[in-house]
Amino acid sequence: MATALETLIEHIDKMAAPERVALQKQLDEAGVLDQFSVWRPQPGPQTDGYFSEADLTLYGGAAGGGKTDLIAGLALFAHHKAAIFRQSLKSLKGVIERMNTLMRQAGMGKISGNPPRWVGPDERIIEFGHLGLPGSEEDWQGRDHDLKAFDEGAQMDPRKIIFVLGWLRSTRAGQRCRGLIATNPPLGGQGDFLSEWFAPWLDPLHPLYGRVKPGELLWAVFIDDGDAIRTVWVDGPEPVEIEGEIRTPKSRTFIPARRQDNRFLGADYDAQLDQMPEPMRTALKTGDFLAARQDHEWQVIPSEWVDLAFQRYDAGVDRDEPMSVLGVDVAQGGKDRTVLQPLHGRRFEQNIVVRGTDTRDGSDVGSLIIRERRDNALIVVDCTGGWGGDTVGFLTRENNIPAEKCVFSAQSGECAKDSRIPFYNLRAQLYWRLREALHPKSGLGLAIRRSASVKAQLTAHRWKMKGGRILIESKEEIKERLGSSPDEADAIVEALGWKEKAELRKVVQATSRRRMAALADPLGDF
Repeated sequence: MATALETLIEHIDKMAAPERVALQKQLDEAGVLDQFSVWRPQPGPQTDGYFSEADLTLYGGAAGGGKTDLIAGLALFAHHKAAIFRQSLKSLKGVIERMNTLMRQAGMGKISGNPPRWVGPDERIIEFGHLGLPGSEEDWQGRDHDLKAFDEGAQMDPRKIIFVLGWLRSTRAGQRCRGLIATNPPLGGQGDFLSEWFAPWLDPLHPLYGRVKPGELLWAVFIDDGDAIRTVWVDGPEPVEIEGEIRTPKSRTFIPARRQDNRFLGADYDAQLDQMPEPMRTALKTGDFLAARQDHEWQVIPSEWVDLAFQRYDAGVDRDEPMSVLGVDVAQGGKDRTVLQPLHGRRFEQNIVVRGTDTRDGSDVGSLIIRERRDNALIVVDCTGGWGGDTVGFLTRENNIPAEKCVFSAQSGECAKDSRIPFYNLRAQLYWRLREALHPKSGLGLAIRRSASVKAQLTAHRWKMKGGRILIESKEEIKERLGSSPDEADAIVEALGWKEKAELRKVVQATSRRRMAALADPLGDF
């Protein structure tokens, strides 16, 4: 994808000569070129961030991606009244030092005072504040700024950010207004709100994840939902009715930046990051907003256990084993997806994910299964709610291919191995068996192909006790809580749940073949 600067250069190159001369004159009169003799955004994410048209931008992720310089460049050269915030006033020192360096080069004076601020010609203002103390956001009530930038925003209270953004405005004709959250990934659960505010780019469970590009604009409205502020995503900038109110959406985007995008930092900084403990090291080096996410108290499968399964896959566990089970989660039409999960020995290979609109009936799903099945693998189809019945019928009646039925709501009759507590239903049994198999001390060595969406789905499930039995959230409850269906995770537990039966089936088939061979040639050994 071309950067904003590359697009601008291409547009200028296509202009007629008189138009280019007129543009040059306008830039000279506005002093824009003087700015770029002092500071210019680096090509790539920093340029995209500088020229982004989003009302609210999340910028950064990985450490060393040029967040501080982007804030400095915007405040000094793109905005008239700017306010820059950190969690504490003391932690603003690095931003202020960098801006003073640039201002000295541009002959703009310096930032000074307590609290720090700068007042320039034509009523230009740059102010600095902190949001760490209780009630600190109230100091900014009614104070207009056309740039409100939150440095290391993951450390801040989301309600304070929303409050301060309430006065993002300008009476200056043609002045661009924007909010900018520049940050590294959340650590220790702090800042998890960003994964919800920018879910299409950051949350693998969001329906748009993987389909929207960095820097692309989407429109949304903040909704106060009691204990939390949630986001409602809408189709565009037009006013829309939400919960009985007419609301005007604002645009948001996420622009990821890595150390490699910053030409002023090199291998020495990479080496410094390598000294960090996990999961901080991975979060800061990769910019992964889920790397250091805290597990929920009632989470069924710990995130660390999923990561270990990813590592075993990367190490090649059971790489050459034949396909033993094919788990199938069925979506016939609708927004959910049909997922086929192959299991080769202990190795969950790349799944096959197809839109529900492309698998409208049992013959569509059945044909997909026949095409993807290998090695006479045992087929397991999710028939909860009756959705998979047509698929099983197509396989068995029309193609003489046996298929097992998985009904998550069926009774279990089994207990957890460690506590001996019974399971509420088959769904609880299957997910708990995966938990037991992924336990580092189980010795089973399951290997799962690395996938952000698979990890998010496997770690999304929560459990509770009901009537003295272990109950795990239903698919419908997870869809209501997260906004998407755990189709990939369901296909994994289906495949694992029938693993032993598939292995026994192969033993029986091999024994049967040996007996048939012996009957055909009774003297074969003589």
